Amino acid sequence: MQGINLINEGTRITGDLVAQGDVRIDGFLKGDVNTRARLAIGASGQVEGQLTGSMVDIAGEVKGDVVVTGVLTLRKTAKIRGDLTVGKLVIEEGAMFSGQCTMTEMVNTPTHARRASEEAAN
Repeated sequence: MQGINLINEGTRITGDLVAQGDVRIDGFLKGDVNTRARLAIGASGQVEGQLTGSMVDIAGEVKGDVVVTGVLTLRKTAKIRGDLTVGKLVIEEGAMFSGQCTMTEMVNTPTHARRASEEAAN
C-alpha cells in the first residue's frame, strides 16, 4: 500500500518528483511532478513545472502545464499559468487560469505513449 507523499509548508525542493502513490504539496517545488495517483496542491503550495496525474486538485499556484487523465479541480484560491490537458475539469468561482485547455477522453502524455508502444511490442 502506498502512503501519501507530503511536502510541507516551508519546504523548498528543486528537482523532479515521480511517485506511485498520492502526493500533496503545501511547500514549493521547482520541477515536474508525475504520479499515477492523486495529486493535491494546497493553498500555500507552489509548483514551477509540469504536473501529471490521474486526479489533480489545485488550491495553490502552478506555473507550468497540467496533464490529467481524470478530473482536474481548480479551487477558488488556485492560480494557474500554463496549458491544461484534462479528461474532466471543475473550476470553482475565483480560480484564475491563464492558458489553453484541451479536454480529451484519452490523454496522450509521453508516459502513456511509451507504455502503449511497449505493450504493443510485447
